[in-house]
Amino acid sequence: MDRAVRVALIVGILIDGFAGVISLAVQPLLPILLDVPVKDPAATLLLGGELLVAAGIYLFVLRDPVRFRPLLWLCALDQTLGVALPALEIARGALPATVKTLGPMPFQLLLVALYVTGAVRPGAKRSATPFMQ
Repeated sequence: MDRAVRVALIVGILIDGFAGVISLAVQPLLPILLDVPVKDPAATLLLGGELLVAAGIYLFVLRDPVRFRPLLWLCALDQTLGVALPALEIARGALPATVKTLGPMPFQLLLVALYVTGAVRPGAKRSATPFMQ
């Protein structure tokens, strides 16, 4: 599998793992570190758990990106939503348009492109996932 896809998977683990841990363990840091207000601590806690699950998917795919290539689509969807949902919240005024909220978006879109490229790479050997065996 392409080295760039592996690096992108590691970055995905770091992004979702970081945001997940903050959302679970130290919610008061969300506004300071990410410019994300905590309006509902319970919802933020649930989001943190889901982000850690997503980080786990990245880690799972990283172990064997060729075998688990179809899961790269989930990684792409995760980062796409990580751009689209904050952009919608910024547009409606619920999130501030700052370097912390807007700055990562182009980088996240690059990750989406790498995941999609890895998922559809022509000529790559396809192998069955555990779900298709």
